[in-house]
Amino acid sequence: MQVHLLTTPEALEALRSDWVALQDRVSQTSVFMTWEWQFLWWKHYGQGQPLRVLVVQEGEKVLGILPLYLQTRRVFRFFPVRLLRNVGTGGDTTPDDLDPLIDPAQAGAVVAALVDALLTQPMGQDLICLADFQPGSEFARQLRVRSQALGRTAQEATSATITFTGLPTRWNTYLESLHRDRRNVIRRFRRKLEGAAGARLFTWTDAQTLDQGIDRLIELNRARWAGRGGQAFGSEAYCGFHRELMHALFAQGRLRLHGAEVDGRIVALLYCYRFRDRVLYFQGGFDPAQAALRPGLTLMGHAIEQAIEEGAQVFDMLRGEYDFKSQWAKQKRRTAQTTVFEGSLAAALWRLRMHLLPPAKRFLQPLQRPLSPLMLITAITAAEG
Repeated sequence: MQVHLLTTPEALEALRSDWVALQDRVSQTSVFMTWEWQFLWWKHYGQGQPLRVLVVQEGEKVLGILPLYLQTRRVFRFFPVRLLRNVGTGGDTTPDDLDPLIDPAQAGAVVAALVDALLTQPMGQDLICLADFQPGSEFARQLRVRSQALGRTAQEATSATITFTGLPTRWNTYLESLHRDRRNVIRRFRRKLEGAAGARLFTWTDAQTLDQGIDRLIELNRARWAGRGGQAFGSEAYCGFHRELMHALFAQGRLRLHGAEVDGRIVALLYCYRFRDRVLYFQGGFDPAQAALRPGLTLMGHAIEQAIEEGAQVFDMLRGEYDFKSQWAKQKRRTAQTTVFEGSLAAALWRLRMHLLPPAKRFLQPLQRPLSPLMLITAITAAEG
C-alpha cells in the first residue's frame, strides 16, 4: 500500500474515474464528496492555494482519497498561519459530510496509511483543521490518537448541526406526522397558490433552459434576503461554482430544481440534490412580492412530496438551525471537526486566538469589569483544562 500526494489540478482531474469507482464502493458517503463537487469547488475557490490530495493505492487500485489544500489566514491581524483544510471548506459555500473516501474492504489499513501520511509527510501546514466528519469516525479517532502519541495537541468539536427527517412511503402519512395546525397551514396555502391564475408546481427537466432557471434562482435568493445579510449568491465564485455544479449534477440525474409559477412567472425555486437514498435541500429563494401566497412554504412541501414519490428515505435540510427547517423536520444530527496543532509559533497563536480566548472571555463576561492580564490568564488556563 502506497500513499501518493497530488498537488496539481491536472492530477486531480485525472483521478476522476478512480474516484468514482471508489465512491461507488463506499456506503457512507455524500454528494459533497463526489468528484464533481470537489473538483469544481477547487476550480472556483482553490486558485493560488497549494493543493494537497492524499491518495492510497495498492498497485493500480485506488483505496483511499483525502482531498486537502493549504489556506493561509492571519491571526492577531499580522501573523500568517497555514491551515491544512478539506477541499470544499474555507469559502463562502458550506458543504456537509466530508469524510474521506475509504475502501470498506481494507478500511483499517487505509485509515492507518492516511493518518500516518497526514502526520508525517511534510505538507507545509501549521495546523490540520479537518471538518464535517461523522461522529465516531474511525479516521478522526485514529488521527487524534496518533497525534497525541506524537506529542501534538488534538481537539475535537462540533462542526455543524443538521436537521433531517426520515420519509414514509406516502405524502399523506408524512403530513399526518406533523402537528395538526402545521398540516392545516400547508394544505391551506397549497390550495391558495394552486388557485392563483396560471399557477403550477414543477421540477426542472430541460437541460437547454437550465441557465434560465439558475439565473432566476439567483435573482429570487437575492430578493428574498435583500437588506437582511443572508443571501447566498453574493460572490462571483459562489455563482460560478454552483452554476457549473448544477449542470454537472443535472446531467447525472442528481439535481432537483423545484419551482412554483404564478401567471407565467416563476415566484419560488428550491435547489436540491438527489444522492442515493437522500434528497438534500441546499438553497432557495422566492419573490417577496408574492409573500402572501407563501410560495416558499408550498414549494418545500412539493419538494418533500416529490422525494417521497421517488422513493427517497431521507429529506436532509443540511446545516443551519433555522425555524423553518424544524417545522418540516424534527431529527438532528451533528458532524465533528478535528484540529491538530503543530509545534510552530503560528499554531500556538492560532490556538490562543481561536480556541482559548473566546471561552475565556465568555467566562469573564458576567463580571462586567475591565480584564486584568492575571484574570485573563486564569480564565485561559481554566478554558484549556
